[in-house]
Amino acid sequence: MIKRFFVFAFSILLSQIVFAQSTIISGKVTDELTGEPMPFVAVVFKGSGVGVNTDFDGKYAIKTATPSDSILFNIVGYKRVAMRVKKGQTQVINVTMSVNKFELTEIVVNAGENPADAMMKKIIDHKDENNKRNLDSYQCEVYNKLEFDLTSISEKFKNSRVIKPFAFIFEKMDSSESNEKPFLPIFITENLSDYYFKNNPRKSQEIITASKISGVQNATVTQFLGDMYQNINVYNNFIDLFSKNFVSPVANISAVYYKYYLVDSAFIGNQWCYKMKFKPRRKQELTFVGDFWFHDTTYAVQKIQMRIADDANINFINDMAIVQEFNFVDNKYWMQSKDMLVIDFAAKQEGMGFIGRKTASYTKYKINSPIDEKIFTPAEEIRIKEGADEKDENFWNQARHDSLNAREKSIYALVDTIKAVPAFKTYVDLITLFVTGYKDFGKLEFGPYFTFASFNRTEGFRLRLGGRTSDEISTRLQLEGYVAYGFKDEDLKFGAGMRYIFKKDPRTLMGINYKDDISQLGQSDNAFQDDNILSSIFRRSPSNKLTKTIIKKVYFEREWFQGLANRITFTNQNLIPVPPLSYDYYPNGDNTQEPRQAINASEITLYTRFYYREKFVSGKVDRVSIGSIYPFVQANYTIGLKGVLNSDFTYHKANIKMSDQIFFKPFGYTYYIIEAGKVFGKLPYPLLQVHQGNESYFYDYAAFNLMNYYEFVSDAYASLSAVHHFNGFFLDRVPLLRKLKWRELASLRMVYGSLSAANRRLLVNPSAFSSLEKKPYMELGVGVENIFKILRVDFLWRQTYISKEYLAKYEQRFPLSTKPAQFGIRASLQITF
Repeated sequence: MIKRFFVFAFSILLSQIVFAQSTIISGKVTDELTGEPMPFVAVVFKGSGVGVNTDFDGKYAIKTATPSDSILFNIVGYKRVAMRVKKGQTQVINVTMSVNKFELTEIVVNAGENPADAMMKKIIDHKDENNKRNLDSYQCEVYNKLEFDLTSISEKFKNSRVIKPFAFIFEKMDSSESNEKPFLPIFITENLSDYYFKNNPRKSQEIITASKISGVQNATVTQFLGDMYQNINVYNNFIDLFSKNFVSPVANISAVYYKYYLVDSAFIGNQWCYKMKFKPRRKQELTFVGDFWFHDTTYAVQKIQMRIADDANINFINDMAIVQEFNFVDNKYWMQSKDMLVIDFAAKQEGMGFIGRKTASYTKYKINSPIDEKIFTPAEEIRIKEGADEKDENFWNQARHDSLNAREKSIYALVDTIKAVPAFKTYVDLITLFVTGYKDFGKLEFGPYFTFASFNRTEGFRLRLGGRTSDEISTRLQLEGYVAYGFKDEDLKFGAGMRYIFKKDPRTLMGINYKDDISQLGQSDNAFQDDNILSSIFRRSPSNKLTKTIIKKVYFEREWFQGLANRITFTNQNLIPVPPLSYDYYPNGDNTQEPRQAINASEITLYTRFYYREKFVSGKVDRVSIGSIYPFVQANYTIGLKGVLNSDFTYHKANIKMSDQIFFKPFGYTYYIIEAGKVFGKLPYPLLQVHQGNESYFYDYAAFNLMNYYEFVSDAYASLSAVHHFNGFFLDRVPLLRKLKWRELASLRMVYGSLSAANRRLLVNPSAFSSLEKKPYMELGVGVENIFKILRVDFLWRQTYISKEYLAKYEQRFPLSTKPAQFGIRASLQITF
């Protein structure tokens, strides 16, 4: 009996010892970038044969009595992860895995044996049936969430002088018992909206019913977080991201760009699905790598996970992942239920960056149900419901499709905390100075800093001090002014103005301006300001064609709806040429009178701009257009008012201009500008169309870059400018150039015009200007952009008006100017993805 007791007691003790020495690990494996669970990851104790695979939700549980100090996680296409474990203890270890960008395992399949190709043909054949944009109509509720995190934060950065005032923030950095890299969430926003779509004719509308932005209430920002502006349709042949046309893995031409492998099958819910992996056929094309599950009978995509190819020709993005899921609605339609876009931004490969996470979920679908036409507004795809930014936390707790995690909840308090730090405003001011050119001193802003000092032939060294009122004084009234002094001509110049915004929706404002200064006529609106220091340094011809301008201007502007606006402007201008420039014109073409130099003209102009469904980013006072997918059209009609403020001329001017981008997928896109105009009346040449030249080494997209100022003048004209950006289509296929990620472009610019006999008779020297009637002015160009990610270089070739006879006549007219060149190189700075 005693013997049996000791045997029983010893067995109990032994089992306790064995149990105490067992190492039990459980947890979850997720993708480092997207946070999506990773199924089928092999989880193995190092040095043992004990292992399991993660389930569909990325979860695992593993136990061993064999002592082991680490556990390994491994799956094809991702970097292997090793985590240290505590022997003989129960632990929870969550792991994130990053893509192995250098692992491109080739699967060899003999001819006729790959079933993936046949499946892909069926998926493509059924695209139209499964694409939601081909439905008669649908509507749903959309919940959007956008978050930005600061990532890869080094100890050196945290301890730097610039960041020390914010040291307390890093205590809040997200970390847990895992291998996840620490990051600092800095921004989050949510919105809830009702989305409507209808075909025949195609139209869509999103009505934002609720919005919340991490401590900031700005309705305009809210618009750009809606589903419409970041929605990705995998059934499109091309997916537009950052103005780049990525080839969809289910595009009609996908077989030309991708290799496919059928790798698995399983029930997802109650639907039998197949898993397809895909990867690019060639390097550095705008393609994806990833996999998708598709339904066995409808051939609809059920879930897709894809990343941009590692070597794709795109800047400032280390990684970008897209995850989409679809539900079977009404047992008939595959409709999107989840959408995730995660982008890892970084200025360089190593170092600090940002991660943007945009997630959307879709519920309450109504398919092919009648939609009231009153819901759709032609001008605005997105409307914000009144009071959308006033919802309380109780509303959000019930309205969210998914609750916020602990990290996301902390952001709202964190952003307000940062704003309370005095150093925060200092750094914001420095960034504002760099971007806008103005230094903020509370109620006043001084600048632009790049005009403080400059030089030219007439004024010599020039100093300028300017400023304007800030939004601390008023968000409706803005006053501005400047004074400048040239040390050579010893003349004081100045300008002043005001603008008052009556209403912001619809935008209604008025303004008054006065200017007494020296200007360069014949420049494009895109050119550097006359007193910009860069204009002084990189001028390729002496500034000897300047004009003394005294301009008085009053204007009123009204936006009828977003994208359509009118502005009516009264202008009186006095123009006096600065020697050696001369105007030399006979009043009314009567050569018996003394030639005149000064010009006094008063006019009223009606300006119309139409940019259908234009989008803006607005501040408290100003706003910036970020364009539209539709063409931009603007028109001017001007009437000269003789006798008003001693004006000498009666005339009419009409002008119309259109610009747009045309995509030729996958060969890039063409940006074009078409312009035409007519002047009715007899006028000295500065009041006619002085075709816009460029006398700097900077490239100007809105000017003729090999044309000098005042080379050509017309009273009737038509012009075309076109630049095609190939986005690296050719250079990416050259092995020696591929790694540079340069992008090629080609350009054409031409203008045809005429100068009437009546206006020629006003000239003291009628042969001073060449006519564009017999042949147009034309210049061609080829170029390379994305050099060092910021530089563009254009090689230009002037096709016409380059003969010796023409150059001799030009030199006679402008003896102190640099003659036009047949060939030229121009450079410009641009930051693009």
